Amino acid sequence: MQSQGGSECLLPEHEDILMKKILQTHAPEEHQVDSASLLDLTERIFLNFAVSSVRKDCRSKEDAKIVNAVKELGITVHHMSCEMLQHISTDRPPKATTCVLLESLERHRWSTKLTIVLAALASSYGNYWLIARFCLTNPLALSLAAMKGQLRNSLKTTTILNYRLKALRYLLEKMVSVAKCVMAFEILPTNYVSQDYEALAMMKNQVHIASYWVIRSSVECASQITSTIASGVESNLQAKVTPQVWELWSLAKKISYIYEVLRNNFDAFSQQIEKKVHLRLVNLFAGVHDNNQDVLYTLFAQKDDFPLRDSCSQEKVGVNVLSNKVVMLFISSLNIYPEKLLLVVQQSEKKIHNRPEEEYEIVWIPAMFSAQEVERRVYDQVVDILPWYSITEPSNLSSSVMKFIKEVWHFQGDSMMVALDHGGNVSSLDAFDMVAIWGSKAYPFTTSKERELWEEQRWTMELLLDSIDPLFSYWMEERRIICLYGTNDLGWARELSKKMKALSEAGVPVELIYVGSNMQEQTSSTLTRIMEEKLSRYLSHVNIRIFWLRLQSMRSSRQRLGYASESDDSITQEIDSLLSSDTRSSGWLLVGEGASGEVLKLWGNQVLESLSNLHAWGQKIRRLGFLGALLKSLGTSATEPCDYSVVTPFSESSINGESSVCKKCKSIMEKHIMYQCGTC
Repeated sequence: MQSQGGSECLLPEHEDILMKKILQTHAPEEHQVDSASLLDLTERIFLNFAVSSVRKDCRSKEDAKIVNAVKELGITVHHMSCEMLQHISTDRPPKATTCVLLESLERHRWSTKLTIVLAALASSYGNYWLIARFCLTNPLALSLAAMKGQLRNSLKTTTILNYRLKALRYLLEKMVSVAKCVMAFEILPTNYVSQDYEALAMMKNQVHIASYWVIRSSVECASQITSTIASGVESNLQAKVTPQVWELWSLAKKISYIYEVLRNNFDAFSQQIEKKVHLRLVNLFAGVHDNNQDVLYTLFAQKDDFPLRDSCSQEKVGVNVLSNKVVMLFISSLNIYPEKLLLVVQQSEKKIHNRPEEEYEIVWIPAMFSAQEVERRVYDQVVDILPWYSITEPSNLSSSVMKFIKEVWHFQGDSMMVALDHGGNVSSLDAFDMVAIWGSKAYPFTTSKERELWEEQRWTMELLLDSIDPLFSYWMEERRIICLYGTNDLGWARELSKKMKALSEAGVPVELIYVGSNMQEQTSSTLTRIMEEKLSRYLSHVNIRIFWLRLQSMRSSRQRLGYASESDDSITQEIDSLLSSDTRSSGWLLVGEGASGEVLKLWGNQVLESLSNLHAWGQKIRRLGFLGALLKSLGTSATEPCDYSVVTPFSESSINGESSVCKKCKSIMEKHIMYQCGTC
């Protein structure tokens, strides 16, 4: 790797000796503070007063981070501010003050040293400008201005003072840029370039030089701010200010050059590291591991020892909290549908109790995150409602990680879930469908488990509703007749409602529930009218969307597993039929008894005609059950004997009266009991 030259001219020979002396006192402690929030606050102070009007920054969650940083560093910041003031009052040379500051900050890493000194400078800078801005309108500000010597006549900005302020603001901007670059370098996983000793040593040397000059420039800025306060009462203003302006511009030019050299080398290091991180990920996921820590560290913790946010404690935690657990990586863009998010939240909350061996955790990875203010606001809103782990600072995710997710895992913007087993090995790239359909029942979220669940599954109300509402689960346990319907034809819905009410009045325990259609906009207006006219029970707007999202996941899952290619795949046929039902002009009705009974589907006028003939087939309900009687009224029994049969294992449903529909002729199947000897 080629490093940028020129760093040797940044310090004269005698100052190079001084730097070696300073490095001897650099002994950072293992515990490091989160100074990024404090640096953001410092930059905000500098920027607020660099424009003609104060930007009204609303309070946000970042304030909590700032409070924590100030708690830990506030006293040190105040101490540095006092040291800089002492330099001004005693006329101590800037170099000597810089050494004092660095010695006082020896236990901090370089980025934290810079943050503390710049925060101390921002405190003085901000105090001065708050008084200057409001002293003409606020009595308290006027009194403070008098206390500091900032009388009204001294605050009338002259041309030469404007030059000084312009130079000062430019210098402050460049110093913050250097501090950010140093901070970014310190969180780079430099172990990936450890073999390039010369380049790494050069980069670290440039960090030391940059830090020295930022701190020394801060001392000069503090002096200039004090000078500005006193300038209004001095007679020979221009003679004193002109050299100070040139000094500021000279420092700004030096800091700007340091920043360019530092930035170029940082970019080169970043590119080298990103290539090696991508290769590392490819190799990791190509192998088999007994522990997931290497995988999770490479994904999340290269730039931060505590990259995750615990939703319960709101604390930053390391990847070690996920050790020996199945980990579900929920990857999505920030503009994810709220219903899709809620579906995963609801399903994942149904964890299997008292089975610690089946413990798993979900980690949210917000992809395509650019750290812009709007995106940060959206991220804060979403992360608040998630009961999972999430990435604390999405912008810290390596670009190679995002590249790997897009190119190898084929993330294209829609939500996806990648399941990692206890060792960090990928057990499924499409676990979202499993979670959406079965929740924790799909543990450990492998393709074999997904197929096993489908092999046991029938087309039932339990599959369709899946406890989407606790009341529905109660009705299914009571073996009530559940009727789900969808339509955008209000006339048809009114007729259906009238006939179902007559059925209920006749003593049939039937519940009619509107579940909308796959056309969300049309469903919304129809649902409103059904609610207003009290035509039936209904799912809420959100639950309607969840109902259809689950159906889409069912189709996706079965297609991926190859069921859709089978000619007798009745479940996929039923799912496809419902998902395309929005093309029909009238409506449809699904009828099922209890949780595990088979479901009958009727269309349009067929529904109304059958219910109109209740007097003809209603007396058969007691003998055949509602579903059987309805099937008989439709004439679905085969004209010729049907020889279809199926043997199912014993279950409670085999004796509680729940019925099954013949896959061949669609009639209600008769039940027989078979006894088989279990001895060899």
